[in-house]
Amino acid sequence: MSKEKIVKIGLGEAVSRLLSLELTRRSGLHPMPEIAKKERDLLFDALNEIKIDLGFDCDGDGTPDTVEIFEQSAKDDCCRIIPTNVEAEKQKSKKRRSSRRK
Repeated sequence: MSKEKIVKIGLGEAVSRLLSLELTRRSGLHPMPEIAKKERDLLFDALNEIKIDLGFDCDGDGTPDTVEIFEQSAKDDCCRIIPTNVEAEKQKSKKRRSSRRK
């Protein structure tokens, strides 16, 4: 019989803990490096449950490129973040709602 428990942690707190674990683990300062690695992996898994929509348009065609573009963009500053279709639809919806008469 498994009891499911939900633990809530702020996104900032999770990222902060992840960075702290990674820095102390990599520098060799963590007293239990294997435990730190397991906790780090758990935090990564938890954070990867949160999906964000990002669009990069590097070739100017108006279509978002793939996630590999992060590395390319970091190398040559060629790209900019653009609204994805989901984000564009949210913006249109907000405009429609705010322009209606009450």
